[in-house]
Formats: sequence, structure tokens, C-alpha cells
Amino acid sequence: MAVFEHTEQNLKQKGTKWQKMLPLMVVAVLAVLAAASTLTFYQYMDKTFFKERSSHFIEISDTVTQVIESAVLHYRTAAHTAEAMFEDADTHTESAAKAALAEIQEKLGTDNGTVVAFDSSAWFYASDGSTGRWQETEMLSNGEEMQTVVTPLDYREDGKSYILFVKKLDMQKSEGIALTHIGVVVDLSVFQKTFDAELFQNRSHVYVVNPDGYSLYRHECAGGFIDDYDILGTLKKDCEFIHGGTTESLHRNLQERTSAGYEFYFGEERYFVAASPVRQTDWAVLTFVPTEVLSAGTTSFLNMAVVYVSVIASMVVLMMGLLMFFFISKRGDRRIIAHQRQANALLKDAADAANAASIAKSDFLSHMSHDIRTPINGIMGMTEIALKNIDDKDRVLDCLQKIDGSSGHLLSLVNDVLDMSRIESGKVQISHKPLNILELLRHCSSIISGQLQGRDIMFTEEFENIENPHILGDELHLRQVLINILGNAVKFTPDGGRIYFRVREFSAEGEAARFHIEIEDTGIGMKPEFLPHIFEPFAQEDGGNRSSYKGTGLGMSITKKFMDLMGGIVEVQSEPGKGTLFRLELPVEIDREWQGEQEPAGQQTTLAGARVILAEDNDLNMEIAVFMLESLEIEVTAVTDGKAALDAFAAAAPGTFDGILMDVMMPVMDGLTATREIRALEREDAGTIPIIAMTANAYDEDRRKCMEAGMDAHMSKPIDGEVLRKMLVQYICVERHT
Repeated sequence: MAVFEHTEQNLKQKGTKWQKMLPLMVVAVLAVLAAASTLTFYQYMDKTFFKERSSHFIEISDTVTQVIESAVLHYRTAAHTAEAMFEDADTHTESAAKAALAEIQEKLGTDNGTVVAFDSSAWFYASDGSTGRWQETEMLSNGEEMQTVVTPLDYREDGKSYILFVKKLDMQKSEGIALTHIGVVVDLSVFQKTFDAELFQNRSHVYVVNPDGYSLYRHECAGGFIDDYDILGTLKKDCEFIHGGTTESLHRNLQERTSAGYEFYFGEERYFVAASPVRQTDWAVLTFVPTEVLSAGTTSFLNMAVVYVSVIASMVVLMMGLLMFFFISKRGDRRIIAHQRQANALLKDAADAANAASIAKSDFLSHMSHDIRTPINGIMGMTEIALKNIDDKDRVLDCLQKIDGSSGHLLSLVNDVLDMSRIESGKVQISHKPLNILELLRHCSSIISGQLQGRDIMFTEEFENIENPHILGDELHLRQVLINILGNAVKFTPDGGRIYFRVREFSAEGEAARFHIEIEDTGIGMKPEFLPHIFEPFAQEDGGNRSSYKGTGLGMSITKKFMDLMGGIVEVQSEPGKGTLFRLELPVEIDREWQGEQEPAGQQTTLAGARVILAEDNDLNMEIAVFMLESLEIEVTAVTDGKAALDAFAAAAPGTFDGILMDVMMPVMDGLTATREIRALEREDAGTIPIIAMTANAYDEDRRKCMEAGMDAHMSKPIDGEVLRKMLVQYICVERHT
């Protein structure tokens, strides 16, 4: 009996011990599963971000490579031109041949190149007066019409590499020196400036290589990297590729001339490499950038996502452990149900929090897809209708007006997204420049009045007690704030309603003043529960009903952030069915140095007969700009790159042109470089001729770069005809005295 009781007691103790151990074992198993799930999630996200970064990096590398392709095309063209010019040259003697080559180089204007010719015995003659035996005779005997060769020039003994663009002479000289080939030699360092662009925080390493990965040229950048001539050999020996990449696959891309991107470990640091083929050669550009530079924004997001997943997994483990504990130790107890419900609620809250960012992103992409496709569909549809009714003037005019409206709406959507991106990245700069706030207010009223054409809405403006209209502030961003709010008032006010635009100056003390602005409408209003979220990004009331009122949901968020940056306050009151009232308080500094604008008496201005140079490489943009200028009776000299603009100005007599309209991003020579070259010319009008940027680079830093290069003004694309006319009147109008 005692033995039986002892055995029963041991079994009870073992059962109690097992009951205590079981929850810990379950928690341990769940913890392992949670850790494995977190690791799998991290690997999946890292692979996804790798694909996105790689695609973006390849696009940038291909764009940089296009500049090299333009240089190669330029010098290949120069070789063809040299051949044509050499047909009538005197080559009876060596001195005559050298003189002819020097004259050809001067006419070609190849600043960084030397013109060379070869005879049938592999003897070369150069425009710089050099002669000698050419060592690479295979190039002269292989029969190819046009060749691009990277070679050292032994006679210069400078250790540099050069590109030789050599053309076989179609009509070889039969008299005098028997010349067979002519070409242009260029120092490979001509590409140095191409890679000096402020990309990747100046931490990129760029190489031009042949199909086997041997270096032909290396960008002279700060910091060491791969110094070996065999780039692929170094990568195979010292680097560990990840995400499925190999040195062999990179080599295959070079051989097959395809763009590609890979990631690898170089020592302890991760790098990206992009391969981009250079057309019309067998070269490729290899661009290396540290992963941390490309993933500056995504790394923090990935780490945050992993933290969230880890927290959720930990909560799941904890909740499951608690449930198991309560289930084993309190079986049959009603409290198990309460704890289970509580755990489920916590799990649901955690899951909702983890999915919030994904849902917001999905909603935004869905809305943007709808809102962008809607005006694009309108543009394409109206274009098709216009083409089918080309003889019906009224129908075509109606289509064009609708296309113009859809284009403006599409541009506003893109601007909203870009503005929000720049605000979040801290790139928005608030200016402190003289402006007339009364003129700004009237301009906003004029824009809104134009939007009200054909609508039955009464618009009332009340500008009171504005004693100091001349202030210092940011005209661009203040106008955007007011147009955003006024535009919403027009959008959400049905016909028969009213809009009030009230502005009053008060509290002017010393150099400071405050403006009180009210924009009130009798529109559809907003629900009380939506008002606390109105200034949040992508916030839209009744987001599913978007057929009548369209937008990104960014306008009010941008308005709030701009007001914060300007030191102002924005508040809103609204009631469904009765309307909305926005109140803004704007502190400003009074411009006490303003002296008034003086206009010479008896003087008129006109654009008719003005002569301008227009530099634009895009054919469609060129056609539009020429039409706008010729509509103003302006004589246009159109060119397709900055070098051509420089040559056109330099070749004309001083005073021939009244101004230059210059695109910024162009082949051969960009607009900023062309402007600097024009300003450096030694002629009386080089420093005074107005040069106006007309470019899609629309931000403050772009405007600053244009001014630093020597330009007088900046206009962002798409070009508005009236803005263009006013800019031309201000800078390049022809003065006629009455």
C-alpha cells in the first residue's frame, strides 16, 4: 500500500513537472518558427529591393553611357569628314601632307583630337607635325572601312591611352605619298568630364572595358578600388557575388553586349556593378557603387519592416505561450475564453498595424493609376476624335480644349507627387525675395476666375487694409498654397454656390507684418471624423467615389507643409452640405527698400523682328517652341545641341541675336557648358546677351545651377505661351522709341 501511494505520488509529481515544461517547450518551438519566418521575410524583402535598385542603377548607367556614345559618334563623324576634306589635299610631299592634316584639324575644331594619316608602308603623319612607324599594322591591312581602336601613342611617351577612329580612304592617293587611311586620335581622358557628374555622392568607380573585361579607361575618382588591368579577373578572385550573380554571367553580358546589374561583397563592403554596352564599339561601361549609397532610403525601411515582423512574431509566441499555459494549468476555467479573446484582439491589432503601410501604399497606387490613366485616356481619346474629324474646325477646337484641360490635370498630379517627395526628403528651400502680395493675390483670383468659366458660381474677393503689399517671401510656394485651397473650393462647390477670398493685413510692427487669409465656400463640406486627417498624405474623404472629384490626396498635405516651412498656420472648419472655411495666418517681413518701378516715358516694346537662337534636342519640343516664337514674329535660328548654339553665336556678328533660349540636357554639349563657353568669348555681347534656360529641370537647385552657369532666367517645361511671352518681353524685347 505504501509502495502504491509512493508510486502514485511520483506520477503526480512527474505529471505536474510535465505540465510546467510543456508551455516552455511550445514557446521554444514557436520562437524558432518565428525566427525562421523573420529571416525568410528579410531575405525576400532584400531580394525584392535588390531587383528594384538594380533596375534603377542600370537605367542611370545606360544614361551615362549614352553620353559616351555621343562622343564616339562625334569623333567617328569627324573621321568621315576628314576623309572627305582630304580628297583634294596636296600630298606630294611630307610637309604638304602635314600641312593639309593641320588645316583639316583646324576646320574640324576637334579640341581634344589629332588628325593622322597612314601610308601603304604603315608610316603615319600627324597634324601636330609628328611622324613615325605605326606598330599595329594589322589595323591597316584587315580591310575594314571604319575602325575604333584603343592604343598608346608610342611617340608621345606619356603613358596615356588614346582612341583612334580610323577610316580607310575610298580613293587612295596615287601621286606623291601613297596614303591609305585617315583618322582622328583622342585622349581617353575626354570621358573624364562625363563621369564627373554629381551622381551617387561622388562614390562611384567607372571603367570602360573590352568584351573580356580588360580595362581600357578608368575614371580618375577619389578613393581606391580595382587597380588591376584585368577587371573580371580581380572580381573572380576577390569578390563574392550574391543574389545568383557570377563573374561568368557578367562576362557573358559583356560578350553579348547586354545591360545587366549585379551585387557582390568586396572585402567587408557590398557593391553594385552595372554593365552598359557602348554602341558602335565593342566596349562596355562598368559602374561600381557601394550598396549603402543606392539603398540609403530602402535600408531603413527594410530594417523597420523586419522590426515590425519580429515584434509581431514575438507577440504571437508570447500569446501562444500564454494560451498554452492557461489551457494546461486552468483547463475548464472560463477565464481561458477571456484570455483567448484578449490574445486574439492583440494579434488582430498587431496584424492591422503591420498591414497599415502596405494598405496605404496599395490605395495610393490604385488611386494614382486611376487618376493618371483618366487624363491620359482623355488625351488619347480626344486626339483620335480630332484626327477623324480634321475637317470639322469646331470639333477639332473642342477636342484641343479638352486635351489642354486633361494635360493640365495630369501635370498637376505629377507635380503633387514630386512636391511631396521633395518635402519628405528635405530638399524644399523657402526663398526670401521681394514680391508684391497684392499682385500675387490678384493673379490667384485671375486663375480661379478662369476655372469658373462656364460655371454658375459667384466668386467674391475682399482685400482690405493691405498697407504694405511689398514684402519679402516665397512667391512660388505661397501661390501654390492659395491655388491649392482655391482650386479645391472650385472643385467641391456645385453650381449655384459661392466662394469668398478674403485677405487682411494686421499687426504691422517695425519690419514685420501678419496677413490673415480666409477662403470660404458653400460647397459639399466634409464630415467631422475626416477633418483631423485632412492634412495627412493621401487622405481623401469617400475615397471610393472618385468619378466627380479627382486628385492624389496630397494637395492639403503639401499646403500644410509649405505653411509650416514659411512659419504660418493653416486651420479648417467644415460641415457637410454647408461648406468649408480655411484660415491662414502668414507672418512676413516688410520690404522697406522697395523704391517703386519706373518705366521710361515715351518708350514702347515689341518682340516683332527679334532674333533668337533656340537650342533644343527633342524634335517635338523644338516644333512647339518654334511655333510659339514665330507666333510672336520672332526670327528663330534652331539648333539641336549646345555646341551648335555656341558655334551659331560665335559665327554671327555682335548684335545679330537678341537672346538665346537654351535647353540644359543635350548631347555633344549640354546647356550649362554652352552658356559658360558663350560667356567666355572675347566679344562685346558675349557677357550681355540674355540666355534663358528652357528645361524640364524645374527645381530650385536646377534654377541655381543655371544662374551659376551664367544664365539670366529659368523657365520650366511644359512651356506656357503667355509665360514665355512675358519672359521674352522682360529680357530680349526690341526697344523702339516713339
